[in-house]
Amino acid sequence: MNRYCVIGVNHKFAPLEIRERVAYPDRRIPAALRSMREAAQCEEAVILSTCNRVELYAFTSDSDPRERLLKLMADDHGLQPEFLARYIYFHRGRNAIEHLLRVAGGLDSLVLGETQIVNQVKKSYLLAQSENATGKALNSLFHRAFNVAKRLHSETGISSGQLSTSSVAVTFARRVFENLSDKTALLVGVGEVGELTLNYLKDSGIGRTIVCSRTLDRAREVATRYGGDAVPLDLIEDYLPRADIVISQTASERPIFSREMFKQALKKRGWRSIFVLDLAVPRDVAPDVDELPDVYLYNVDDLEQVVAEHALTRSHEIKRCTEIITQEVDSFLAGFQSFSAAPIIKALSERAHAIREAEVSRLLAHFVDLPTDQKAEIAMFAEQLVNKLLHPQISAIKAQSRREDAADSLRLLARALGVDEAATLPNPEAHPQPEKQS
Repeated sequence: MNRYCVIGVNHKFAPLEIRERVAYPDRRIPAALRSMREAAQCEEAVILSTCNRVELYAFTSDSDPRERLLKLMADDHGLQPEFLARYIYFHRGRNAIEHLLRVAGGLDSLVLGETQIVNQVKKSYLLAQSENATGKALNSLFHRAFNVAKRLHSETGISSGQLSTSSVAVTFARRVFENLSDKTALLVGVGEVGELTLNYLKDSGIGRTIVCSRTLDRAREVATRYGGDAVPLDLIEDYLPRADIVISQTASERPIFSREMFKQALKKRGWRSIFVLDLAVPRDVAPDVDELPDVYLYNVDDLEQVVAEHALTRSHEIKRCTEIITQEVDSFLAGFQSFSAAPIIKALSERAHAIREAEVSRLLAHFVDLPTDQKAEIAMFAEQLVNKLLHPQISAIKAQSRREDAADSLRLLARALGVDEAATLPNPEAHPQPEKQS
């Protein structure tokens, strides 16, 4: 159980300027996964990087993986481990398993009960799987997390009447512009949350929409759905003055909007206000843009107060979700313990029955004239005897698998019973196909 662990930063423990410094763009994740498996000695690994969290999930036999993972995360981003340690959290064993289930279910999100996070978790898992970084241990855990998320949203009201990042953003925009019918919204980048925000604006009566992306075909695809116009990213400065509302969510590692760009846009607009929602991590909009008096700049952290207040009204749903997660963690651990014990039980049973078969065959070779039914009785007697002798040993193995130190206990049992010690633990080099995703 203690072989599962997670280290990370999120909106609760680290401000936006820290989270953006440790974010992993998709293109860097394959190399980071290799480093986790090699430098950090993780047998299996998944990296989750979103606007509100960066988390490294691992399955490892390292007795103290925290320091290795902290150093890897710090080195990946040019930080000192001592500095990063102020903001990270680390969970192991049951706590790590429970943490992932809470994350996938939206209970650890800025927007309580949000459903977007489970899609982000799936994307991260599938990327790790495509890099052969997952095996049976993390495959089983992540599929359990997906099923738990589905259960939370179907069996509780955690998502009922929820505030999403997008709906809160539109609420803020309406505080700046009472009437949206004569306003233009500019969507920069076509991320899921940004597009959802555009959808809310459309429902709120926004007058015109412009979609801007590095890939013009993708911009046209989104713009068509909202009756808007599509433009390439290299024309952003030309279109910025036309925008009353800017929603930006690109994968850029540096800001794409500077203070000077907005200053020039404001001059061309006659200093009419611009509402800016920066959904990107790292940020798309330079922080000093907020110094301009006619720019209303909000980032993901600015939504926290509204969302936190809303969460208090649904505390009874949180309690029900917590009960479900506790049940699911117990169930998963019971299955994992059986999984840990299964190889040694199989090896012990196969050896005992191989000896039985060989001895029965040797005995019957001396009594070739025995009737067939008597030979069958001898074979059945031998099988029943072996099963009775195996029963207390198998019961002891299963009991040991439920201990906190199950791995060490199973190694000792394997040695005592003369079974291959490697049979007691999952093979870290094996990466079987995962269960079918629901």
